[in-house]
Amino acid sequence: MRKVVSVLSLLSLVLCFSFSNAAAGSFNEEELYQAAKKEGEVNIYSYSSRVFKFGKTFEAKYPGIKVNGFDMDSPEIVTKVLAEQSAKNYVADVIFLKDPSTVVNELYNKKLVSNYVPADLEALIPAEYREPLLVHHASVDAIIYNNEKMSAPPIKSLWELTTPEWKGRVIFPDPQKMSEYVEVLATIVQHSDEMAADYKKVFGKDIELSSGIENAGYEWIFRLLNNDAIILGSTNSVAEAVGLSDQANPPVGFTAYSRLRDKEKNPKLKFDVMLDVSPVIGVATEVIIAQVNEAKHPNAAKLLTRWMMGDEKGGNGYEPYFVMGNFPVRTDVPAPEGSKNLSELKLWKADPDYVWNSGQQVLDFWVAHLK
Repeated sequence: MRKVVSVLSLLSLVLCFSFSNAAAGSFNEEELYQAAKKEGEVNIYSYSSRVFKFGKTFEAKYPGIKVNGFDMDSPEIVTKVLAEQSAKNYVADVIFLKDPSTVVNELYNKKLVSNYVPADLEALIPAEYREPLLVHHASVDAIIYNNEKMSAPPIKSLWELTTPEWKGRVIFPDPQKMSEYVEVLATIVQHSDEMAADYKKVFGKDIELSSGIENAGYEWIFRLLNNDAIILGSTNSVAEAVGLSDQANPPVGFTAYSRLRDKEKNPKLKFDVMLDVSPVIGVATEVIIAQVNEAKHPNAAKLLTRWMMGDEKGGNGYEPYFVMGNFPVRTDVPAPEGSKNLSELKLWKADPDYVWNSGQQVLDFWVAHLK
């Protein structure tokens, strides 16, 4: 009996104070809620303003726990957590952000954040989305066009964007401001062989690299910038520039697939995603959730994480993200209505290791060739 009591006591300590991955077994929502209610609040740094939406539904579901949401860019979240940890001023309990390569190398590997996967979701989330940090959803960055001015998608290959026809008519988000576009560019460079093969398919000859350019991925970036690409500071700015254009020959632009949701709020926006572009329509990146070292509200942080992962219908705390262009990682949750499954799209998936090792070099190349 003493041994049983000892084990139960240990499990209780793990539930209340553990800062590690979820233990195997069922998810005891009520027990976690009671522990979280004693903490009274939870602080979350979020890359998305939709934190205020799922924060309100969490508070309604779990009375007695206040969600303090802070909306900031992913790089700012990393910088802020690093500063807080260095100063031993522990504010954040949970972080919700993009750029997993930076989070893993700057925070996770230094034990400044850790992973938590709710036990009841372990069998529903593939290992690649559970480790090293829990993925909330996959996001796709693709090319949009003005479907009011253009009766059909105007290009079939990424290389067409580097031709004279598209000079000054391609919009790209600024990777110096948006880290996910470093992921996009690095992924294109990583797949240089496929880019070279697509060039030959489109133009009927092998690609000739410009002086000092090492592969077809870098060559594409070089030619895009030299084709007077327009650089804007956000994905919604790209969507508006394309979707509200009054030009006879409007621009196209790279943006988040999920910007399609903007059309519900503004019917004047006229754009759609191009789904038949070679060698790929875009790049899939990941949005992750992590628990912060020395969190003052660890149980509330875990309960909020579970709420954010939603239910089998894409509801609960996941609801603000159950939109076209975001792709659930739970195998029991279908893609949002009107959307294909991630596996059905021609995509390259950003590789966090490659982005970490080569992303800065790619960004330096971008900056060096800006016009």
